[in-house]
Amino acid sequence: MNNVKKFITYGIFPIVFISAMTGSFYAMQYGYKAFAIIASVSLLTAVIIHFCEKINPHFKYWSIPQNDVKTDAIHVAVSMGIIPQVIDGLLSAVLLVVALKLTTVLGFAVWPHDWHLGFQLILALLISQFGTYWTHRLMHEVPLLWRLHATHHSPKRLYWLNAGRFHPLDTIVGSSISLMPLLLLGAGDEVFVLQTVWVSVHGMFQHCNIHLRLGLLNYIFSMAELHRWHHSMTLEEANTNYGSNIIFWDIVFGTMYYPKDKEASQEIGLSDIEDFPDDYIGQIVSPFNWKKLKS
Repeated sequence: MNNVKKFITYGIFPIVFISAMTGSFYAMQYGYKAFAIIASVSLLTAVIIHFCEKINPHFKYWSIPQNDVKTDAIHVAVSMGIIPQVIDGLLSAVLLVVALKLTTVLGFAVWPHDWHLGFQLILALLISQFGTYWTHRLMHEVPLLWRLHATHHSPKRLYWLNAGRFHPLDTIVGSSISLMPLLLLGAGDEVFVLQTVWVSVHGMFQHCNIHLRLGLLNYIFSMAELHRWHHSMTLEEANTNYGSNIIFWDIVFGTMYYPKDKEASQEIGLSDIEDFPDDYIGQIVSPFNWKKLKS
């Protein structure tokens, strides 16, 4: 069992992540539909993480359900399923026309379609995550925006399913900021599929309750070891590691927090609100009921 736990600690994320990205790339070459690829990879990743959480949990306390599974499942369906599809459809209908006109005016395609797909993906992540980084940071630093983002920080434990716990308005803003520059620049469908797979797999591992050690990979991915600090009840620790899928912009702007001499606490949540709603509807109306919640 010790060898199994060691494998999970050091190997499960790199193996699953590389397999997901490689498998998705080849699935596209064989003509599989984007939805089928993303759904299959996400489901398989969720199953793997679920069992790894049971075999090698980071905190046993986080393995105990806290009246949160049903609420988180609804959040996943709405904020990770329905809303991104709607936003993608609406933005694509408008911005792809703008991108086409921009290409016509300039006389060349802005997006480097001739690059290897891997390099296009890296470029897409750097561009999209720049906006996401600043949006996320402002969600923490601007009190009015924090009302929307507080839902994501409300759980008292981290496990794979609450990777999707976002207020719908938070999701709308984040998805729009992430997608708009890539659509305007004319990025191809394959880039969007691979980025979506990256976001899905990374997000579940980022919030998982698995004892992980990624070493130098923590300077590429915004993974669980870093993200647990972001969910800290201590403000100085929580207002760090804003990167959703890469840690690059945190390194650039000096907000990466990765102490080697201590571990993030299992006590997480909202330090200024003791009784944040557990139910989905209560969390949806929470930004508009903020003063009552604070009191």
